[in-house]
Amino acid sequence: MEIDDLPYEKLKRLLKEDHAEISLNLRIAALFLVVYENLKELITDRVRDFFTNEWRSIDGELVGIPGKEYASLLNGKGVFRACRDFHLEMGAISPDDNQLIDRFIKYRGEVAHELYAILLDDKKAALDLQLLFQAHLLAKKIDRWWILNFEVPLNEDLVDQSIDEEKVASGRQLFLDQLMRVALKDIFELVEEEADGS
Repeated sequence: MEIDDLPYEKLKRLLKEDHAEISLNLRIAALFLVVYENLKELITDRVRDFFTNEWRSIDGELVGIPGKEYASLLNGKGVFRACRDFHLEMGAISPDDNQLIDRFIKYRGEVAHELYAILLDDKKAALDLQLLFQAHLLAKKIDRWWILNFEVPLNEDLVDQSIDEEKVASGRQLFLDQLMRVALKDIFELVEEEADGS
């Protein structure tokens, strides 16, 4: 049987050493995992830190101990759900953002558990790059909200300063921006070429 006789287009391209598509999909899949972990940690860690009022050295590492308010916030809920609800109540995220988080978490689970099929099964749709970007932008929005509402007001040097809110980001979010630019460089270049050609 020749490669061209195979019924699966994705497999044919792989066997013919056309690795561009599979390489891109592997990079996108990896970014889904990274963006998910970043969003999850951002949502939970920011709230936990907000309610932390005591620090202890445990095994040589400084660890924050949240106060009673944090335990009250959890009140039988899972940590992630309780922290999402806190963000919603505080206005850091909107109901639409909350729905986006649900969609992103569900889809990220599919990517993690069905990656083999996504890579090789012609019936499986391409990875949802738009959803990846939306989740990444949401993480940046949450990060910016915490900086503008809590970090800037507590910094005397910044209180009366004019701040371009769109440019506010933590080092972690800037690193993730760069990681996405590097991982998806070929996609961004293609989009720029198409924009220049139109």
